[in-house]
Amino acid sequence: MVLAYAEQLRQLGAENEAEEILRTALKRDYETHLARLYGLVRGSDPAKQLQTAEGWLKAHPQDPGLLLTLGRLSLQNRLWGKARDYLEDSLRLQRNPEACAELARLLAGLGENERSNQLFQEGLGLLDERLLALPLPDQVRA
Repeated sequence: MVLAYAEQLRQLGAENEAEEILRTALKRDYETHLARLYGLVRGSDPAKQLQTAEGWLKAHPQDPGLLLTLGRLSLQNRLWGKARDYLEDSLRLQRNPEACAELARLLAGLGENERSNQLFQEGLGLLDERLLALPLPDQVRA
């Protein structure tokens, strides 16, 4: 219920309220899906939001969804190196199209275009594994 309510608030632009609801719910009972959504809402104080989420990391260091959230919150705070580390850690634990896309966008902004393109390709492949099984034309030879 909390997840659906917070997502609706976010979509309606009530992000401060969504952040407060998620923070309160996560304080009571940690749930990875709530933590993941927490990284998508823009509360009134992004630095405090990041600090709050980093507090959860002590109890949940192997949660790839939380690491994705920490990467996103680091991006909001313009902490590029920290964002990169969190996103790479998330991907080490679980290959996920969202984490691939977030890291790819960051790397493109940092000028690491080759690695960025690889991650975008991987993320697309993860969205639908069936794409990889379809036949593709042979490469045109000059």
